[in-house]
Amino acid sequence: MNQLTNTTIHYFQQHTRNTFSKTWLRFFTTILIFSGLGLICVYFFNIYFPIIIVAILSIIWLKLRLNRLRKMRDLESFKIPNHIWLAFKQRHPNIRQSSYPFIEDGFKDYFALHLCRKGAYAMPSHSVDALWHILIEEFDDFYESMSQGFLGYKLIHKPHDLHATKSQQAAQREQLLNTWQGACYLHHLNPQNTQILPRLFQVDAHIGWEQGLIFSLPFMITMYRQMISSTSDLPQASATSSCSSSSCSSSSSDSSHSHSAGSDSSSSCSSCSSCGGGGD
Repeated sequence: MNQLTNTTIHYFQQHTRNTFSKTWLRFFTTILIFSGLGLICVYFFNIYFPIIIVAILSIIWLKLRLNRLRKMRDLESFKIPNHIWLAFKQRHPNIRQSSYPFIEDGFKDYFALHLCRKGAYAMPSHSVDALWHILIEEFDDFYESMSQGFLGYKLIHKPHDLHATKSQQAAQREQLLNTWQGACYLHHLNPQNTQILPRLFQVDAHIGWEQGLIFSLPFMITMYRQMISSTSDLPQASATSSCSSSSCSSSSSDSSHSHSAGSDSSSSCSSCSSCGGGGD
């Protein structure tokens, strides 16, 4: 097991998911600026309309913000019921029970991405995806209730095509990088210069999931920087993973579901996720 992965995943047990303190600062800074402009309009021109607009928008934003914070905190304390883990054990008897909390935290991280911003995110973990499959296949009522409670809509499972076209592969890589960015922001990591992999990208390696998705930190940072700079195409992958409605498999013969990144053959990264998720 990668030593970096083995040691750094415990970092996340000491840090709750990002409550977006920086957005609070940006919000209040913006409000102060517009309030100042509004006061100037009132003082010099006796125009009250800007102040009223600022007040209304501030109240709406604050209400939405507090609701998101409440849901994020509820998600932090949320626990998958024991009977679902019993079903998980029946499908995956070789996985130790001590690994369940890491899988659960990964799943909650994935949900938190959609709670922060609705969009298409790749699933970078076969173990977390296995829990997702059990929920949608055996406990759909519970899953829909969970989705509606936290997100306000049912999070749709979208398997990737096993024989994806180049454009589909590019879209999958973009979704993977969306997940990378969001997972970094959840825990105050800089996606362009983080020193550790986000938790969601570490789970498979940490628990020793058979044929799990293993990610190289330098490779992911390089991919993300290239996406941001748009100066060159994203690195092409030699393997793609796909997930059907019941199981995940790779189109590559590589049993680790990964491929080499750079010159270090021990550093590898999945070319795309096993599954994706999106809103309605």
